[in-house]
Amino acid sequence: MKTMDVAVEPLTAQAFAPYGWLLEPDDAPDYARTGLQNWRLPFASEDALRLQVMRYSNRDMRLSMFERHVSVTEARHPIGDAAAVLVVAGDPSQDAAPEANSVRAFLLDGQSGIMFRKGVWHGLDCFPARTKHVDYLFLSDAGTEDEIEAQAYPQSGTHTQIFDFAENGMLFQITDPKGVLA
Repeated sequence: MKTMDVAVEPLTAQAFAPYGWLLEPDDAPDYARTGLQNWRLPFASEDALRLQVMRYSNRDMRLSMFERHVSVTEARHPIGDAAAVLVVAGDPSQDAAPEANSVRAFLLDGQSGIMFRKGVWHGLDCFPARTKHVDYLFLSDAGTEDEIEAQAYPQSGTHTQIFDFAENGMLFQITDPKGVLA
């Protein structure tokens, strides 16, 4: 099995733009009144929404398996100071399996959340950066989550597609050469 290093990089709106949005205010609110500003985000679903708490446990930062959801954006926001590494891949504008050289790892610093565009390839889980586990509010849809939870092992279905680089002898190891996780 060949292992490819993927360096963690800071999460910025510009760096993450091909994959989705940061869940934080930008320049101008969509609505405002005294004491309140509101920024709207383009969440999209073809099914009933499901809000969940996801707990990711600490383990080796290695992966080969990616998934993407074809009919829903997906949002994750930390509960507390839940810093974690999120791995994405591919070009969401292309309907193709991701290439190994497209894999990127971002540090979710525990303050900002993210929302994926539809069709973004991402690792099945996040990797806690500094603690035994991290908790995230997770917004998806019922059809996608029911399909995932009904399977004993991740596999492609109606709502989710799976791509496993291990079938091509490839594994990714998350590294931190610039000290982003410190």
